Amino acid sequence: MTYDQINYEAADYVATITLNRPDKLNAWTEKMDQEIGAAVRAASADDQVRVIIVTGAGKGFCAGADMSLLSAISQESAQTAGRFLVDRKHAWFLSVPKPIIAAVNGPAVGLGFIVPLYCDFRFASEKARFSVIFSKRGLVAEYGLAWMLPRLVGVTNAVELMFTSKMIDAGEALRIGLVSRVFPEENFLGAVQEFARELASTVSPRSLRVMKQQIYTGLAQNLDQAYDAALEEMRGSFGTEDFREGVAHFLEKRAPAFTGR
Repeated sequence: MTYDQINYEAADYVATITLNRPDKLNAWTEKMDQEIGAAVRAASADDQVRVIIVTGAGKGFCAGADMSLLSAISQESAQTAGRFLVDRKHAWFLSVPKPIIAAVNGPAVGLGFIVPLYCDFRFASEKARFSVIFSKRGLVAEYGLAWMLPRLVGVTNAVELMFTSKMIDAGEALRIGLVSRVFPEENFLGAVQEFARELASTVSPRSLRVMKQQIYTGLAQNLDQAYDAALEEMRGSFGTEDFREGVAHFLEKRAPAFTGR
């Protein structure tokens, strides 16, 4: 498939999806939304992809929804503007059976703030900046933000970020747990891709697939439910190729050759 507003590359079991409107700080459009969805689904279905990276071209990750789109919505009635609202927008990333890394290389604002929340890893360049922004646009906590953000940074930090729409830098994002790593601006994407390649080559893709499901399903389970589900998954893992390989490569003192089966 060819893309107009994103780039898609896959090598060494890693797919890199790049928002590609650098002159607009990769502001989100309906077309970009469709292309991102198609690219993530393609990577999810590709056996030669084990890890997915989402990043931005140029100096920004994503400056939020394109202002021309917001301007058009502001001129419409609430009923007609509702067509822009899509059920489970971006939250479906949590159901993708492969790790998704948000490589935040610059400003991540509004919708550009939300997308990384539904990725499994959030890595930031030292030049990254983050803002919810919605309270300064007369909007609300969109697309599950009020559910997801407190689970990542705690209620106190989520309230401050959401109510004030203040801009925070990469260091502050690391301190509150919004991101888990900060890399130098120089060769930022290269550092993220190195992490992704190591993840893709040293651990079982099947383990990652099942663990990801356990983590996000577990957010809505009690301990007994999560424990019982883990027992079932554990029993299922004993008969897999990846389990046999996991034992064999350790005993034989060699690099693993996992198949994901």
